Amino acid sequence: MIKLKFKHIFIVLKKELKDIFRDKKTWIVTILLPALFIPIMMYIVIGGAESVSEQKVSDTKIAVIDEGNNQKFVNYLKSTGINVITDLQNPKESLEKGDIRTIVIIPSDFDKNIEEGKDTNLIIQVDNSNVKSTNTESMLEGFIRGYSNIIVKQRLIARGIDPKIIEPIVVKTENVASQSKMAGSFLSFIVPMLLTLWTATGGIGAAVDLAAGEKERGTLEPLLTTSVSRLSIMAGKYLAVTAMALLSAVASLSGLFVSFVFNKDTASLNVDFKMSTTAIIIMFVAAFFTASIFAALELALSAYAKSFKEGQSYISPLVFIAIIPAYMVMYKMPNEIPVFYFALPVFGTISIFKELLYGIVNMTHIGIFIVSSIVYVSISVYLAAAMFKQEWALFRA
Repeated sequence: MIKLKFKHIFIVLKKELKDIFRDKKTWIVTILLPALFIPIMMYIVIGGAESVSEQKVSDTKIAVIDEGNNQKFVNYLKSTGINVITDLQNPKESLEKGDIRTIVIIPSDFDKNIEEGKDTNLIIQVDNSNVKSTNTESMLEGFIRGYSNIIVKQRLIARGIDPKIIEPIVVKTENVASQSKMAGSFLSFIVPMLLTLWTATGGIGAAVDLAAGEKERGTLEPLLTTSVSRLSIMAGKYLAVTAMALLSAVASLSGLFVSFVFNKDTASLNVDFKMSTTAIIIMFVAAFFTASIFAALELALSAYAKSFKEGQSYISPLVFIAIIPAYMVMYKMPNEIPVFYFALPVFGTISIFKELLYGIVNMTHIGIFIVSSIVYVSISVYLAAAMFKQEWALFRA
């Protein structure tokens, strides 16, 4: 009896996978889209971040309003390589339009006060709604501190005092993190979220089609009238959806690998990032449990839906269930993740991924995750089975 059921499950699974792979949309949504999405997204996001953070001094335009004849300081600003403009008719309007990054207003007595050993001030006008303008403000403050240090040292030398007296402590920063660990740190922000997202949602297309879609096409009823039990039919369809979710996760990981191959110099990825075999196996197990939970929920909702369109409407909110925890865990360091996160759906998956990418294999956390995941899989499969057992659910008018 058990062998017969397993045989039926395998037949249904084989049949569903064949039908799924005949559809070109499946290849696009499940395999091609995840594989292309990550490289394209990383190119856009990382490229955009670099254009903002790595702002070239020579490409930075600032307006200088000199209320006196402070040529000495103006010449210093020009010597830094920054693009100084002194003849703008309406600097404030140019700042608001983004044509320049900041406005520096130099009081009339600026150079005079410095020569006389007095304090003086500067005004920097910035557009805080423009990230590049804010970055330019920080850049200018660094230049001004450098100019101020030069003046201080000149004043000390004039009084016969060694300038080193104002710097009794020289701080040297050393990074103890290896290049591999730096790469893992960067990956831990992106990989857990994207991998979990595609694992959770990769089976949506198959789930909608294998229940709600068959209802709409009228092919579900003939299947239910065969000698195969409804539970065997449900199990075969469930395994097919789970397989598609895992395939989507593998495709997204492949896309991630390709993006790193072509962009190794980005974000400390200038070395080959390696994970232990144990970590890779644990990551796959975590992805499998996540795919299993969402596949069952998606199949249950699809079985309840009356049509393909209705099935999509019911299942779509599951995407947010995957996205919200991803963002909540994204900026947490592994030691900041609460233990109870590992017992929650999605939270646990992302937390495990983050630890593994940092090179941490915590068996206690993994144990909590596996035990809780088994419970969630059991509940979700029970719900899917219940939908296939109930006539009112399968054949709602």
